[in-house]
Amino acid sequence: MSIGLRFQQETCYDTGGSVGKNIGYGARVPEFKTYDGAPAAKLPAAAAGDLSVDNAIHRRKSIRTYADMPVSLNQLTRLLIAADGITQVDSRIAHRSIPSAGALNPLEVYVAVSQVSGLDSGLYHFKVMDTSLELVKPGPVSAKLQAAALGQESVGNAPLALVITARFDRTTRKYADRGYRYVYMEVGGAMQSVYLQATALGLGTVAVGAFEDAKVNELLGLDGRTESALLILPVGYPAD
Repeated sequence: MSIGLRFQQETCYDTGGSVGKNIGYGARVPEFKTYDGAPAAKLPAAAAGDLSVDNAIHRRKSIRTYADMPVSLNQLTRLLIAADGITQVDSRIAHRSIPSAGALNPLEVYVAVSQVSGLDSGLYHFKVMDTSLELVKPGPVSAKLQAAALGQESVGNAPLALVITARFDRTTRKYADRGYRYVYMEVGGAMQSVYLQATALGLGTVAVGAFEDAKVNELLGLDGRTESALLILPVGYPAD
């Protein structure tokens, strides 16, 4: 039996009590990730766009080649909020831009910056709780990310690339192994949200799932077990 089929079968719910067995909170894990002491840049308030969702859906396509033009900080802010930003806060919870099983929000977003107006090249972490960027690694990282992504030029040539990761235990502490399914659903939601926002901004992106996991995790400083890279989204102005 393949690993994929085994995963599908062994994370199934059934009427024999699996739901009851699998739902129950384990040890609490950090709700938000932060790099204490890292240089941070506050992102600007994101201006609302005027392209309808319907038009964005119909115009959305994968773009693999990008013009040699910088992306603005405002555009980056809107992309990050689309990926997993806080959109509203009430007395109980900070709501995100994508749905999350149990409102547990396992995703984290990193940005490999090459050409973003007002930002130095480097690897940044999106600090969602105050909409800022924390500098994780200064200096160019796009070439290393491209190499880890099996040499795909779209990753290295884009002005920026979002790398979406998951802190699995935020979800699995409640849903056990079934939680991995929910994490993968959520990264798909983030992917489509970034696609639509990029389209609305006149930008393009492509979903990159083919990469050497260990190399991307090493670049991000992740252990690959508690937190691991799931998706790369290079973004820029279409070359054509």
